Amino acid sequence: MPVTDSHNHQSHLVEISANDVLVGMYVSEIDCAWSKTPFSLGGFHVRGADDIQILQKYCRVVTIDTQRGAEPPRRRKSNITILSSARRRAPATAAMKVNRDTYPVTHSIKQQIDKASQAFVDTVAVLESFAVSIRLGERLPLDALDAPVDALVRAIVANPQTLIWLLLTEAKPAEPNAYCVRAAVWATLLARQVGVNRDELTVLCKGALLADIGLHLLPERLVNKRGPFRKKEYLAYRKHVDFGMELLKQYPGLEDKIVRIVRCHHERHDGRGFPRGLRGDQIPVLARFAIFGYCFERLLLTNDKRRSISPAKAISRLYKQRELKFPEQLIVEFIHVMGMYPLGTVVQLSSGELALVLEKNSSNRLQPRIAIITDKLAKPLSGPRVVDLAGKADSGLAVVGSVDPARFKLDLAPYRFR
Repeated sequence: MPVTDSHNHQSHLVEISANDVLVGMYVSEIDCAWSKTPFSLGGFHVRGADDIQILQKYCRVVTIDTQRGAEPPRRRKSNITILSSARRRAPATAAMKVNRDTYPVTHSIKQQIDKASQAFVDTVAVLESFAVSIRLGERLPLDALDAPVDALVRAIVANPQTLIWLLLTEAKPAEPNAYCVRAAVWATLLARQVGVNRDELTVLCKGALLADIGLHLLPERLVNKRGPFRKKEYLAYRKHVDFGMELLKQYPGLEDKIVRIVRCHHERHDGRGFPRGLRGDQIPVLARFAIFGYCFERLLLTNDKRRSISPAKAISRLYKQRELKFPEQLIVEFIHVMGMYPLGTVVQLSSGELALVLEKNSSNRLQPRIAIITDKLAKPLSGPRVVDLAGKADSGLAVVGSVDPARFKLDLAPYRFR
């Protein structure tokens, strides 16, 4: 419950309980010494669930600056009524059993980056060949997915950060179906994080890869359309799920869990998805991971000239969609595996310089190991300067937020793990 702000003399400074802090707020003051917290002296933006959890661990009351961030609920009640009431109506689901220690990290990023990259390229190539075969009415050699999927899953199990780095720093493949591979990777990464067994990781990956297979039976103008659908276009687009199911009926030996993922990848936790309007626990567990993976990838797909969004901002938006499109537990676990600033993310520092996140700090997610790649004017340096922010806590150097590298025309190729 917000506390009165009358003592501040400035209406934009509002004192609230730490329990009322929301993503998007700017915390300018706290009720304990800054040095006792992992946050930067002077204030910070709340960028995700991790920030909130850490803040509540150290503080009971904080002061937010509404000129620099989101307002508390009492000031924007009319804006949150619809979202809040929708979230309250969302169905309760049984808590998912989580075991984050199921898969120890066995390889470094450098050790497996080349094999993981090849597995990604090979998987995209198989999906592209499937698209051609479907349009020609030919039978699909589904077993062609076995080898590249096995390689992808092995890389994810050995070290999930490899694929995170790869997907966030490598240039996006031009092939139309590459987004399906990326969505499948995000889904499988998340499932690995919670401890889903190895066989089901493979099933999930295959199911997510095949989820949009029915799109190849729709008119290309509809599939390639940019911007919102008209009502008739949307109704036609929805049919791709039914088309996908018809295609897969030709393969009676295909595992039923894969078919369920394809059938349910457009369902929503709140029951407003399609084709059947399933809600909560009615949606198969593996399908929930696929839904999440596609939600994240769709946000990243807006990363073009018309509209840019960084991975960190995409994660924040996913957090707002909790209990509507998927259970809250999924986004919380995704933040754990991705970090506040995922590997390969370009961030802006308090000094004005731009840097590339190289490694998470397990004890403090807000102070990663970085490579500074530009000066204060965003001019590229002749060589990167590697800094561990955890060891620079007293210098005042801190991450201010993430940025889109395309906005600054940055070439990340020299900094890849090669």
